[in-house]
Amino acid sequence: MSQNISDKQITHIAIIPDGNRRWARKLGKNTIEGHEVGIDKIEEVSKWAHEHKIKHITFWGFSTDNNKRGKEEVEELMKLFDIKFSMLLKKLLQADKSIPKIRVKFYGDIKNLPASLISKINEVESYTKNNNEVFVNILLNYGGKDEIFECIKKVAEDYKNGKIKEINEEEIMKRLWTGELPYPEIIIRTSGEARLSGLLPIQSGYSELFFVYKMWPEFTKEDFETIIEDFNNRNRRFGK
Repeated sequence: MSQNISDKQITHIAIIPDGNRRWARKLGKNTIEGHEVGIDKIEEVSKWAHEHKIKHITFWGFSTDNNKRGKEEVEELMKLFDIKFSMLLKKLLQADKSIPKIRVKFYGDIKNLPASLISKINEVESYTKNNNEVFVNILLNYGGKDEIFECIKKVAEDYKNGKIKEINEEEIMKRLWTGELPYPEIIIRTSGEARLSGLLPIQSGYSELFFVYKMWPEFTKEDFETIIEDFNNRNRRFGK
């Protein structure tokens, strides 16, 4: 028996916002300009999610594999994150009514990010922790395999120390970086790449996948609305 899912039941959309660099090159801009426009798009798309009463929206901001890029680009990107998070915090402190009351949380190998960026992350999380209109989740220094490996280490250590009596799904999920997040009903990847590249490898098993050929800075509200409509027309059987 199939199951129709309405838009009221979308609790979580995860996005791989791919194509910032290619978009910049196409327009003769430098790489960092592309990343800047891409980060600004996150705020815009979060508002669209809020309009649809979608509680969780997750963006993959920086993967562990992205560390393989040139040192200068990575350093500039980290500085850009720091600046953008500072600007977001300023807007929130000024009670900018154009922004919904968002709770922002960061997931990934945060401890290995630059100290100044970690400090800014802690500020943003602390200031927004009691907001509940929409939960904006940012994956930074995140990789699916890394998440699983770190989880295995925690499970083994906690089992050895008697903190876990039985190794089961619940205990494993609690120890994932993203363990507190609901499974995404929808995953979107822009730029035409048709793969998940390790995004939420356990949680994405029954996610509906949407691959958009536009680069992330080109992604529009119409594209977002079309995906929601398509999702609502899909029959989700969950193996039944």
